[in-house]
Order: sequence, then C-alpha cells, then structure tokens
Amino acid sequence: MKRNLLFLFLILFIISTKTFAQPFVDVLNFSYQTFSTSYKDTTRWKNKTDNYTLNLFLPKEFKNGNTLLVRINSEFINSNILSDSAYSRQLGSVSIPLGFMFVSKNKKWKTVAMVVPKMASDFTDNATIDYNYQLGGIFIENFQIKENIKFKLGLYYNREAFGAGLHNISKPFGDFIIPLVGVDWKINKRMNLYGILPTNYKFEVNIIKNRLYSGLCFRSFTRSFRLSKGNNYDYVRYNEIELKLFFDCFVAKKILVFAEAGYMLGKSPVQYIYNTTDIAYYNPVYTPTQPSMLFNFGIAYRIRQELEKKQESK
Repeated sequence: MKRNLLFLFLILFIISTKTFAQPFVDVLNFSYQTFSTSYKDTTRWKNKTDNYTLNLFLPKEFKNGNTLLVRINSEFINSNILSDSAYSRQLGSVSIPLGFMFVSKNKKWKTVAMVVPKMASDFTDNATIDYNYQLGGIFIENFQIKENIKFKLGLYYNREAFGAGLHNISKPFGDFIIPLVGVDWKINKRMNLYGILPTNYKFEVNIIKNRLYSGLCFRSFTRSFRLSKGNNYDYVRYNEIELKLFFDCFVAKKILVFAEAGYMLGKSPVQYIYNTTDIAYYNPVYTPTQPSMLFNFGIAYRIRQELEKKQESK
C-alpha cells in the first residue's frame, strides 16, 4: 500500500489540469447536459441521459505566486428508457482534488500537481472503499513561451474499473493513464485557442467585448462507476467525446450563463461485467447507443484573467 501511494505521488508531479488550461477560472459552476438516442440493438429503444454537475474551486494564492488548490466536484447521471419509466438508473460521484501550483521566479514556469480522491458508484449499497473509491492525480508543466503563447505537457492518472491490470479478482481497479499536451494561444484581442488534449480544447471569439463569447469546443472525458452488490459489482464506463458550439454570456459582473449544442461522438454509459471488458447486455439501461445531438446549459461565477488585469491597471 505504501509503495502504491509513493508511486502515485511521484506520478502526480508531472501534469496539470483544466484549472489553469484556460483564460478564466470558475469559482462555482453548475451545468445540466442532456441527450436522447436509440440503442444499436434490434429493440431500437430510446434512451435519455441527463448529467448534472456542481463544482466549487477554492484557491489560496501566496505572495510568491504559489497557490494552494482545493476543489469539490460532484456529478449525478440519470439514464432511462423512454418507453418504460421502470427502466431508470442513477450514477453519482464526488471528488475532492487537492494540490499546489508552483511558480518559478521568472514566472515563466508553472507546475501544477494534484491528488484526486473520488467516490463513484450507484450508491445503492453502503459505500465501501474497496469497490467505490478511486484514487488518481494530475500533473501539468506550463511554460510561457511568449506573452501570448503557453505550452503545457502533463499526465492524468486514475484507478478505474476498466484500467490495465484487470482479471485479478482481488483488485477491482486498474491503472488508467493519459498523456496530456496543449497550447494556449491568444491570437489577438478577441480570439483565443486554449485547452489541453485529449480532454478539452476550445477556439473562442469575443463577439461582444467582455460580455459575449462563442466558439467551438472539443471535449473528451472517460470515467467509471461501480455498481452495487445486487448488480454483481459490475461497472459502468462512460466515454464522452463531444464536438460542440458554445455561447458564454456575462449577465452581471462575474456571473455567467452558458449554452452548448453539439454532437456526442463517444459512447453513452455502458455496463460491463465485473473485472472484464465484456459488455453486460442483460441491463437494458446501460447498453451501446447511436451517436446523437446533445445540449448543455449552466451558470458560473467566472473570473476572466484579462478582465482582472484591466481592473488592476485602473
């Protein structure tokens, strides 16, 4: 156990998260995403999946620029077959990412390291660490090439139900590792390109100065949820791959509403048999579906870096 923790903390010192992969920070963010689709099998049943997320970010910056990072992230997913309300299932997760951002004296280098403890399950049984608890981390190295260009390189790690190292009955989770790379480019006063691949990347245009922003967004987010003992401790894997058009509008100082519309290129939540990569076709809710349109709406307390700099210069 001690070796695993040491190995994890060593890994954590190599990547960064979307906390600083964009020209803004959301202190509080709530979103609702929905899509309806049909199954790939012969039933052609309709499935509707609703995602609700609530995220809180509490940074503490010190005089030298180093920053303590504390997050609380939560997600609730409701999936049901539209033809029969009896076929309805829920998944949820809560994570508390904790980390630190180290800033070099010349301010060109920023190193972000975070550990991410997480519970992800259907929560119908009493929560047990063995089956519902995941431990991961993120590390990103940021280098300011020019005033308007930043390069990022990192790593994401998590213990997932589908990770490498399956088929060991005594270990319900395996290693899931993703290399991260990104470039933030402030093209001009109104256009930005930012994010980190393969998780989140945006091209943004400021349509109405300091108020309305729009553009294209690519998002990829893969995660797993452990099911209850009554479901043989199977797991649900959710592969979100999305291409979206987005609109962000400040309706008051730092209060922003947003809307997104796009296409789900990945997979909806799919159930797999415990400790295997075999789909559990006996659950009619978590079955492979067709690609579909999706819509996302939300509200955030957002701090944009360029607006803060303007306020400071006054």
